Amino acid sequence: MIWALSVALCVAGCSTQAWYESARLNAELKCQGLPQGAYEDCMARVNQKSYQEYKRESAGASSSEK
Repeated sequence: MIWALSVALCVAGCSTQAWYESARLNAELKCQGLPQGAYEDCMARVNQKSYQEYKRESAGASSSEK
């Protein structure tokens, strides 16, 4: 089901945000198969940074490489 959502997002216009959200959703699915304590740690890592934070950090990294 998540895979279908990912494909739909890409067909609709593969923005960087759509790819980021798709990867985050897939990571959440992987977390769901873990025991409770590991699940909570996994979800904390998955939801550690929003797309906006990711975008700011990646823009800063690419501008410092030039």
